[in-house]
Amino acid sequence: MNEIAAADTGEYVFWLLLVVIGAAGSLIGSLWQYKRGRIFADTPTSRIRSASQGYVELQGHAALMDGPPIVSPLTGTRCVWWQYEVEERRTTVVNGKRRTRWVTIRRGRSDSLFLLHDDTGECIVDPEAAKVVTHNRQRWRGHSPMPRMDQQGGFFSSMGRYRYTERRLHTDDPLYAIGQFRTDGTHHDFDENAARRDLLADWKRDENALLERFDTNNDGEIDLTEWEAVRAAALKTVRAQLTDRAANPDIHVLCRPADRRPYVLSTKPEADLTRAALWSAGLWFSVFLLSLAALAVLLRGRGLI
Repeated sequence: MNEIAAADTGEYVFWLLLVVIGAAGSLIGSLWQYKRGRIFADTPTSRIRSASQGYVELQGHAALMDGPPIVSPLTGTRCVWWQYEVEERRTTVVNGKRRTRWVTIRRGRSDSLFLLHDDTGECIVDPEAAKVVTHNRQRWRGHSPMPRMDQQGGFFSSMGRYRYTERRLHTDDPLYAIGQFRTDGTHHDFDENAARRDLLADWKRDENALLERFDTNNDGEIDLTEWEAVRAAALKTVRAQLTDRAANPDIHVLCRPADRRPYVLSTKPEADLTRAALWSAGLWFSVFLLSLAALAVLLRGRGLI
């Protein structure tokens, strides 16, 4: 207390502000983690086929979409999502003391779409901005900025100055997902009259083709009778398009919410995520209480309380 009372005003204010900021930050962190845990626990699990539009929780398995395979850059492993980091061990001398630390020199993350499927359907997952939690994590060391795919371990590589970390989601991994769900219908927004008008406008742009197809009396123009045939043909065409669209299933997409609610993709179950968030909330709240105690000591040392 005597040291606090005798401290320079500028130094005292600095430590006072530091403790206040620490208390505020830890309280915000505690409330955010608690809210995050409650969101995991309180959001009911939906089925893909019957999921409502908006913020939903889904559970299923990861799968690849049709198209080129997704291959992780460090190990060359086929997967649905990857993230990697390359670090270099660097030693510096500060005030005569050697300090060794790992410095990230390269990192990357997959942004390729993949699928989440359950027993009712499938949903396209856009991993951009998602918090991905996976048990598939590989870490090893080597002697070059990028590892050789055929050397991912061994005694000598464990002594290398570079450290590689790769995290992946694999095909058929169990997947818990919570985020913004939307369905892009392929026929619900189909406007028959607008589609017919657009089609007629396209046909009019190619007058020769229109005359060749519908000028039945060969007089070089489309009369009223022939124009009715044009309109009937256009209507038949757009209704055929509607039939084709109706035969295709709706496309479900899971992506980042527009608000700040969590967007999480995890191979760990909901219970684990909820427990981790609530533990984190408790830890931050402990820091908040310690900050309050430090604040009380500072104020009492100056006789302010």
